Amino acid sequence: MSKVIHIIVTVLILASLILQILALLGNFNGLRSVYIARLELTNPPSSGGFFDDLLDKATNTISDSLPDYFTLALFIACEGKSTNETVCTPPAFGYHYNTTGILQTVQNQIPDWVHRALTGIQGGVFIPSAIFCFILLCYNLYHQVSGHRAKHSYGCCRKIMIFLVSAIAFLFCLATFIIQIVIYNMLKSGVNKVKSSLFGGLIDDVVIIDTKTGPSIWMSLAAFICLFFVTVLLCVSVCCIGGGRSRRTGEEGNSYEMNRV
Repeated sequence: MSKVIHIIVTVLILASLILQILALLGNFNGLRSVYIARLELTNPPSSGGFFDDLLDKATNTISDSLPDYFTLALFIACEGKSTNETVCTPPAFGYHYNTTGILQTVQNQIPDWVHRALTGIQGGVFIPSAIFCFILLCYNLYHQVSGHRAKHSYGCCRKIMIFLVSAIAFLFCLATFIIQIVIYNMLKSGVNKVKSSLFGGLIDDVVIIDTKTGPSIWMSLAAFICLFFVTVLLCVSVCCIGGGRSRRTGEEGNSYEMNRV
């Protein structure tokens, strides 16, 4: 039973690591569909009539100069057309990038303190989260191999160490999910404020802006759920099963000594 649990734990850690790496590489080539949030810009429906035709012409003129969508990932922002024309910023900490068009205009509007905060979050939470998950995977494999070769129960220090590593990896992964939810809500709130302030709230008559969650958020959710089950299974495997094996080993040793006598 312990061996089965160890296999499940290894698979869950590996799955969490892969999901976190995919989230880190969102909007890179080949992973354009992995992002935190997506802003879709569409034309409002027309009800016909002379004035509506004039509004449609003005709307079409504006929409021709705007992309159909924006996507925001951890290190890259992209804009694209429905014709599969996609322009992305270079990957950068804090979204400090040099590009052209609307993306550069958006970057120029970001305050310096936001750039610094984003840099700290990217380098201090998301990257360490993947690193700790990788360390947990390596230590778990070492934990299994060394325990199998030694054929004795795990020591107290080793138990504490693997619990500590798993707890740190879980907390970092949970933080990545929470941060992405906060970023999405802040982006959605900011878009709604802009919509209400432009043209007296009549911006929806010109262009409809819809904010949607991206796969990166749900990948982080699945990743920290995997690590949660890892922590629980490690507790069962190391404390309960390991303790039972230790007692059985001691009983067998006592029986052997008594038989010798």
